[in-house]
Amino acid sequence: MSSTFGSFGVARLGIYAAQKGLDVTGNNITNINTPGYTRQRLDQVSLISSVSDKYFNQNMTRVGQGVLTTGVSQLRDPGLDLIYREAQADLGAAGGKLEGLGSLASILDEVGKGDGEQDDGVILSQLNDLRDLISKAVTNGIQGYDSLIRESASALCTYLNSTAKKLENLQGTYETYLDQDIQKVNDILKNIQDLNTSIRDADIRGDDALELRDSRNMLLDELSQYIDIDVKYTMEDLGAGFMVEKLTVTLGTGNQNTLIDGEYATKIGRDPADTNYNIQLYALKDADGNKKDEKADEFVTLKDNDLYGSLQARREILTESGEYATQETVNRVDKNAAVKRGIPYYRNALDSLARELAKEMNKLNNVNDVDIPGKGNLFSAGSDTNETSVNGQGITAANISVSKGWREGSISMIPSRDPGASSGDTSNLAAFLSLFEKTVEFNPNDLVTGAVGKDSPYKGTFEDMLLHIQSTLAEDQMSTSSVYNNYAITANEIYTDRDSLSGVDLNDEATNLMVYQKAYTAACRLMTTLDEALDSLMAM
Repeated sequence: MSSTFGSFGVARLGIYAAQKGLDVTGNNITNINTPGYTRQRLDQVSLISSVSDKYFNQNMTRVGQGVLTTGVSQLRDPGLDLIYREAQADLGAAGGKLEGLGSLASILDEVGKGDGEQDDGVILSQLNDLRDLISKAVTNGIQGYDSLIRESASALCTYLNSTAKKLENLQGTYETYLDQDIQKVNDILKNIQDLNTSIRDADIRGDDALELRDSRNMLLDELSQYIDIDVKYTMEDLGAGFMVEKLTVTLGTGNQNTLIDGEYATKIGRDPADTNYNIQLYALKDADGNKKDEKADEFVTLKDNDLYGSLQARREILTESGEYATQETVNRVDKNAAVKRGIPYYRNALDSLARELAKEMNKLNNVNDVDIPGKGNLFSAGSDTNETSVNGQGITAANISVSKGWREGSISMIPSRDPGASSGDTSNLAAFLSLFEKTVEFNPNDLVTGAVGKDSPYKGTFEDMLLHIQSTLAEDQMSTSSVYNNYAITANEIYTDRDSLSGVDLNDEATNLMVYQKAYTAACRLMTTLDEALDSLMAM
């Protein structure tokens, strides 16, 4: 009789397992469009008693006692998560850089901004206009052309000033972007900390908290776009052998600085006065503000390459100066600093163009120990002075101006450097004209003492230098775009692989529905059969 009634228990457990299987399958189907949802499965084990008594007959066959449902788990591969988040960091880094270069191109790319037939752009068109007016003065004499040349030079200065101002504003914009990203990272870290606490409490209660884990995984995916992270799952002993899961998040760039340690989390920040935009990592604290380690420093300053992802890309757009970086920066901060170019590089390059233009023009308009009417600086570091340096600041794209004397008439372009020359001598004007074809050395060391590019400066005409700035930016955009596209393809392939495991597939779930429905029907039929058998036995 005990064997017969035991079969009723087997049937009952089968019905229960099939019902739970249908519940899990239905939950998967209804969440097919839920962002971040991970496919769930019913965990089952066979129930068999290992206990025997002294009356056990070894000639009897031992049969299992049914099925037990041990819980519901997620179909997730931590290895695929790790690879996907690494790909997200790559994508974030390339995407952040590409966005910054695009912002620079909107300022420096002159295509479509000019009025000429060749569409040379406003700065290049104005440079050519200045050259054409000087050419006419060489042929016809300076009379009637000096004011025209001055106005053309003033317009060129205005365009350089305007471009420099836009780059300065872009610097401020990206400072704001960086601060917003820092706040976003801190929000994510705080939310993960809160979820860790909730999941830990659920583990203590015996609740799998699968939906909370989905939310946490979405946050980890989002965080991986901003910074490169390593995620580890370990078991924490709460005492008496009771274990709960513990999640730890560290920086994935090799220094192993911890961002999340179970119920403890860090935050990041920066000193607004720090022109290097260094990121500070604060001590781990719990939700109440208590340090995990009381002896720990309040914060540590992360090195240049400790971060990766879009956060570092933002920072590099704000800090990298390419050939204008110092050797000390290359040695102590970033060995690749000489080939990384952000806003500072393009500001310095434009400053170099403005300074060399002013220097060469001023040189021709000054004659030592000879009194020639009109001699003096044509360009100055500001509109209210004739000096090329004010308060230690030389001529830049931001401050270049026609000099006060040239604007007021006390200084003019001298047609000849020979005080005894005839009135028709325009030899010095010809020298001015030849400047536009002269190969000039644009040495980064003239702007930044100790710049790494001092031994191989760019050499070319003023027009060449302007085109060099634009072509360098275009090359940076093309190479970064290629890298970004490759990363995007890789990330998409990994995501597809991960989704094929973790995502809900209607075909699989439809199969599961049929399997569990048939199992449910079969278990019910077993119950009916056993009942009929019991009726027959009782009737004997």
